[in-house]
Order: sequence, then C-alpha cells, then structure tokens
Amino acid sequence: MDQELLHAVRSVQCPSAQLYNWLAQGDRTRRLQALKAQPVLIPVLVIGRGMPWPKIADSLLLEQCPWRDLQEYCGSWDDDCTRDGSGFLGHAADTGLPLNKVLAWLFSTPISAIRYLGQQRVYDTGSALSRLNAEGLEAGWGDLIAGARLGNRRPSTKAQWRSFYTFRSAIPWSLLRALPDMNALLAGCPTDWADPAWSNMAAKLVDLREMFGSLDRAGSRAAINTKKRLYAFVGGLSFRQISNVTDAFHDELEAIRARLEKVIPPEPSDAFTRWPGLMPNTDTITCCETGLHIVELRCADDLDLEHRALGHCIDTYDYHAFLGNCRLLSIRSSGIPMASVELTLRAHGREHKTEQSGKWTPKHLHVVQIRGHHNETPDTLSPVMIAFERFIAKVRSGRIPVNLEWPNIAVKMDRYADKNSLYNIRFGEEVIGWAERFMDKGL
Repeated sequence: MDQELLHAVRSVQCPSAQLYNWLAQGDRTRRLQALKAQPVLIPVLVIGRGMPWPKIADSLLLEQCPWRDLQEYCGSWDDDCTRDGSGFLGHAADTGLPLNKVLAWLFSTPISAIRYLGQQRVYDTGSALSRLNAEGLEAGWGDLIAGARLGNRRPSTKAQWRSFYTFRSAIPWSLLRALPDMNALLAGCPTDWADPAWSNMAAKLVDLREMFGSLDRAGSRAAINTKKRLYAFVGGLSFRQISNVTDAFHDELEAIRARLEKVIPPEPSDAFTRWPGLMPNTDTITCCETGLHIVELRCADDLDLEHRALGHCIDTYDYHAFLGNCRLLSIRSSGIPMASVELTLRAHGREHKTEQSGKWTPKHLHVVQIRGHHNETPDTLSPVMIAFERFIAKVRSGRIPVNLEWPNIAVKMDRYADKNSLYNIRFGEEVIGWAERFMDKGL
C-alpha cells in the first residue's frame, strides 16, 4: 500500500478503505491538499452515505450549483439523502475549484465557519468516524457546522467540543431542524463551553422533550396540530425563554395529574405493580468510594416517594416505565434520596433500529438525565456524580449484570392500555388545552 496515502489517512484518525481509495483516485496531489485543508469534513462526505444540497429560500426546490460541473451530483429529488459526496468532492478537488467556497455553498453556511473547521485539530473536534457514529452515516456534519457558526461561542478545545455536542444532542430533533443556526437560541448564555452552567441548561432541554412527549402520548389529530404549532413557537425563543416554558409546563403537569387522579383515581394495585427491573439480582448497589447507594425504582409508589423527597416530576414517569421506555434509579445517602437517574436504550449512530431490536448491550444504555432537589443537576465532582459514574462504568463493563429486556406491560393495565382509555383521553385534552392557552398568551 502507498505509505503517503496511509500516513494521510492515519493523520486524520480515519483508518478507512473508502478514504484511502478516494485519495488514490483522480488528482492525487489535489485530493491530499483537500484532505489537509478540511481533515474532518472531507472524510465525513467521502465515507458517509449522504450529502446536503441547498434549497431556494421559502421553497422545497433545490438550488442550481454555481459550479456547473457539480450539478450532476444534485440527485433526482429534493430529499435524496444518498447523494454521492465522494464523487462531488473528488470532482471539485480534481478540477481545482475553491474548496472552502464550494463547502460553504453546499452547507449553506458562511465561509468563515468552513475556514474555522479547517483550522481545528481532529483531536479536538473528533474524527469523521466519531461524528458519523454519533449522527449516522446519512449525516455527520451537522454538529460541526453548527459549532463553527457560533461566533465568540465557537468551541475550540476537545473539552469544549464535547460539551457542545452534549448540549446540542439534548435539543429535540424537530426543533433543531427548524433552527437556521443556534445563535438566537443561545442569546444571553455563557460564552465558554467549560462553564458548569451548561449541564443544567442541557437538562432544561430534556424537559422540553418531555413536553412534546406528552403531546405524543395524547396521540390525537388535535395533539399533532398543537405539537406543530408548539415547535414553531419555541423555535423563535431564546434558551432563557424556553426555560420559562418548561418550568411552566412542569408546574402544570403536576396540577394536571392531581386533577385527573381526583376524577379518575388509580387502581390501588397500580401504585404497587412492578415493571421488570434493570438490576436482576438486587434493587440496591453500594458505592464503596462514597458510601452512597444506587437504588432502583420499580413501581409508581417508589416514584411518588422520590418525588416527595426531591421535589421534581419523577412521579409522572410511571407510564414511560410501564411502556418499557426507561428505567429509573435513586442515589441515596442513609436512605435519603439525593438524586434521580433516567436511563434509556439508544442505538448508536451506525445501527439501524430494525437490526438493533433484541440485541441491546450495556453499552447502549443512555443516561437521559440526573436530577437532584428541584430538578438541579448535581455538580460533576459531587459524591452523587462520582457514585453514579462508578456504577455506570461497572454496568457497561459487565461487572454489574443488567436486564435489558424491558417489555411493554402498560398494555395489560386499563389505565394506560390504549389511546381510548378515559385517563389518556383526559390527559391529552389537558395538555393540549394548557399548550394552546400558553401560546395564545405568549411570554
């Protein structure tokens, strides 16, 4: 094999036969120069299965490429995500087109953002393979472009890029797609991605997911229409305004639950019906380093007691746990709850859900949120976080056995069994009514 090409592939931390072959084809010198100029974006487009294409403003029609020879890579329809990125870039490089200008047009982004990415070290941003693994083979560029467009908030170090990726991953996908960039969303937020405030802010965005999830649970046409309106509403808000929305929703959710349980009281057995646990051999694990206990919450009564102790809305998560969507833990000191944890199973970016079913491993466990008193996120170096990090590391390494078969047992409970149950209908009506009133009133 060609040692110069091998060195180039290794220098961008991307040991891929596709990238090696791309460099070996066409104008070798120009392709090596292109890779050196954009060590992450080039491999993302060469290895991935997708490529964006700009659209005419306020239209679904695709733009004509300013470089006529590249128009053939447009694809046959406006949502064709399998465009030939490798061929597009190869043609651009071989013919000596201005690479940064071509990429700026392709990603509909200022050329300054493209130049910034070219100046970043692969060590800091993460390699193309890591981005494709995180976002999927049909993407991989989204977080990079978004970060490079943030002006004085642009991440530069490895820690800052990681913090940015974590924050962005907490934003609901439909809202993310509606944002032309993140600058308006982040108005008034810290400029340093090392600021510890970002972890609490990411938690607020998880709350936003819960709000939309409640509308999904309603499942009616009215809920779908309200959800669309709500996405448009929050899409124009700053983070601080979104935080006010989620705080108002949490207050209302607690009131909705209280009202419904007066009219439609739960069956006494529902509070103590247990969903299959995460930890098959025990409900409690002790952290030797901190002395704290990791306790699994297994029924609605457990969640209610946790809610009373910490003052957050974990008592509303019984439906999701019965569905098999999550598992819930409590971190305790001498029996007193200090924080609650929500875990879900999430396929990695390269895995297709149809292939993933039934093949979960501990590495697929995803930490959705860790909340202390009144929804605060514990400090990174606190005993609570240390205890949880030790626990999840042992789980992922297999030292603590876990059960990852989480069946839907809500179908066996009248309260949750179907969309036509009185409780679900009333719940949907209440959430829709609150959302519509809130949007009509405005902030």
